[in-house]
Amino acid sequence: MGSCAYCVQGVVESNEKWIACDACQEWYHWHCLELTDVDQIEIYHCPKCVSKHGPTTYKPQQQRKSSRSQARLNYADLNEGNAAGDERIWGKLLAVKSFKRDKFKRYQAKQVNMDLLRKTGLREPFVVEKNEPELDMAMPKEDITVSDIARLVGGDDHPVEVIDVASQSESPGWTMGRWAEYFHSENRDRIRNVISLEISGSDLGKMVTRPKIVRDIDWIDLMWPTDKHPEEFPKVQLYCLMGTKDSYTDFHIDFGGSSVFYHILSGAKTFYFIEPTAKNLKKYQKWSSSPEQSTTFLGDEVKECFQVKLTAGNTMIIPAGWIHAVYTPQDAIVIGGNFLQSFNVGTQLTVYAIEQVTEVPPKFRFPYYKRLNWYALAKFDTWLQQEEIASKFSYFELESMALLASFLHKDIKQNESGVVIAEGGNVSNIDRKQLDIPESIDNPAGLSKRVLDLVKKTIQSKSNLEKEEEKAQPPKKIVIRMKAPAAKPIKKHQEEEDEDVYLHEEEEEEEVEEDYKIDADDDEFDIEDEDYDDEDAIPVIENNSSSNKIRKPVNRKSKKKLELEAKNPQEHNDSSSSDDDSMGTSKSKSMRGVSDLFSSRKRSLSNNSNSQKSTKQRILDRMSKRY
Repeated sequence: MGSCAYCVQGVVESNEKWIACDACQEWYHWHCLELTDVDQIEIYHCPKCVSKHGPTTYKPQQQRKSSRSQARLNYADLNEGNAAGDERIWGKLLAVKSFKRDKFKRYQAKQVNMDLLRKTGLREPFVVEKNEPELDMAMPKEDITVSDIARLVGGDDHPVEVIDVASQSESPGWTMGRWAEYFHSENRDRIRNVISLEISGSDLGKMVTRPKIVRDIDWIDLMWPTDKHPEEFPKVQLYCLMGTKDSYTDFHIDFGGSSVFYHILSGAKTFYFIEPTAKNLKKYQKWSSSPEQSTTFLGDEVKECFQVKLTAGNTMIIPAGWIHAVYTPQDAIVIGGNFLQSFNVGTQLTVYAIEQVTEVPPKFRFPYYKRLNWYALAKFDTWLQQEEIASKFSYFELESMALLASFLHKDIKQNESGVVIAEGGNVSNIDRKQLDIPESIDNPAGLSKRVLDLVKKTIQSKSNLEKEEEKAQPPKKIVIRMKAPAAKPIKKHQEEEDEDVYLHEEEEEEEVEEDYKIDADDDEFDIEDEDYDDEDAIPVIENNSSSNKIRKPVNRKSKKKLELEAKNPQEHNDSSSSDDDSMGTSKSKSMRGVSDLFSSRKRSLSNNSNSQKSTKQRILDRMSKRY
């Protein structure tokens, strides 16, 4: 058939086999390219085309046995394009996987306020589908281009960090002018992404007003001294993100456990969320520091991974600690920003501890993190001393204040050299610098103790007020209606069906979002010292809401089994009350008698503060152990 471009003069192969490049359509000898296992090749790119079209891809190997779909291709091969791989593998990988359906709330702008956050504790992401006036948010026009953005942030020569999607690494040497030319080109040589263009202070930044709810809870706005602006403050509040079609950012947690607001100006994004439970955070820590990170899809390692699709005009709030990956199904321009907040300090500090253990470089940390935490503690001290302000705080916020005080108290007990600081709380200038304690805080130890005492006092005041309100209100009435089962022919060995029980309240209870648990059962997450037990490190909030319809399970046990259980009632109760699922979540497998259901329901109805009271009692109990 002739020679190819890589034939060596004088070398003749008796059994010539050819392969065509799928990019340039040129034909080459197998032996000239030193190819083996050609039948395993899916898409072949010759050496000349690799730099432009990416490396050769191979057919998938036999998949691992799992109830969930696994990666169709090994995306470790994408590293720097040195091995066989496909830069569009992220879209292929996600397409063959199954994810949990989007369970997160959609709110109208008028519903998003402090009352909502104080009720839910900001524990799950939520979406506001339209930029309505009540959101009090200003954004550039949806038809803004990357060329416009280049002009507004400093011109074509303004540097920008660009990520090569295939290798998930930074491509050096990019400017906004070059990026705009690439973004608007129809023939892009690679898939690239911009996720960290900080725009505060630029003309583009001046066109943006973040949602009011974000401004109301952002620690930088609330805590950082105004005289430090604009020269010295954490510049994390405004970013512009520009992703091309098929861009992908692998699983991560935003630095310092910060929360995120995320508004899509144009295009679309798909998020993959993993809830920050204690087990999931440990799995994330292990995965992020493992050499197998590039060959493991984290979504396969957890019980639930949720898919959320966003389109132009949507605004999402992502709370502290949520592990997420992001895929770009079509070119997208996004405005977003990070912030620390007072509803879930426990998760923020847990993520900070993970960053410490995994030795995340300072470049990828939340700037001035410790200093901002100290400013927040000082502001808590001021607020808690004002009864009118303190009375409005939810138990989520009070819990966070106590946690922050405990964490910072431990932090000043010894410096980085392991030297114990005097009990009087005097901190040397060297230690202050190492611990990043602001000069405005004279007595750090005294401040942390005072905040703990004020939190205890506020909880007691709220408790007394709740008791007075309960006495002033008449008890709620319960109407019990028994629904008899439909008549059915009695079959042999079949026992009678139990009836359905309906509980109707005169007033419908407000739904309370279920909180997740973060504990500190591992040394890597232990943020307390010898003065506190492990349980006290991350207080737990348990919100339980009862269903209005309770179906009693049908008992189909044999008489012999019933007699055995009657002889050993304790053993039966212990084995059937509950068990743990694979995530360590307790699940009830049996229900008590109807009378027990009624009595427990009556107790919950007479308690207006149900879930939050358990939080309050836990904080009070633990406060009694301190100092």
